[in-house]
Amino acid sequence: MENAKKKASKWVIALLAVIGLTGGFGIFTFFFANGPQHLTRDPEACINCHVMNQVYEGWSKGGHQHVTTCIDCHMPKEFVSKWLAKAKYGFLHGYAFTFLDNPVSFTASDEQKEIIQNNCIECHKDYARNSVDPRAIGDSLPGKHGQYANANEPLKCVSCHRQAGHAHNF
Repeated sequence: MENAKKKASKWVIALLAVIGLTGGFGIFTFFFANGPQHLTRDPEACINCHVMNQVYEGWSKGGHQHVTTCIDCHMPKEFVSKWLAKAKYGFLHGYAFTFLDNPVSFTASDEQKEIIQNNCIECHKDYARNSVDPRAIGDSLPGKHGQYANANEPLKCVSCHRQAGHAHNF
């Protein structure tokens, strides 16, 4: 019986050591990577990694720099969704920069494209929703939107406005 207790206590100590080391490493990494800044809306957080310098420069010259930040376009607006997305993308970026040879991918995933599209529409809701959805108002789309709209497939804002958020085509 006493031998079983000693064995169990060794496992508990080993488990606590693993948890402590993992937690300590996680906390160290969080602060080493300037994690607290990533909890803000500050665009400077996006250039903590040198690979984002060109993207940041494109944003600073792209026309939206005075009215919005990276988070406003690239994260969901809803509170819980935003923080879940920040955690997910933070983990994925950390993983890529730690374990992948070429972690730089400036091609948005389908999920990210949908977030960006929804945020464009949210900020420009006075006209954007109807401008990109030809089913919303038929043939009377504003400006040139009707000329380019396919009745079976809604336009995406970036179909024409690729450089709206960045001066370069990211």
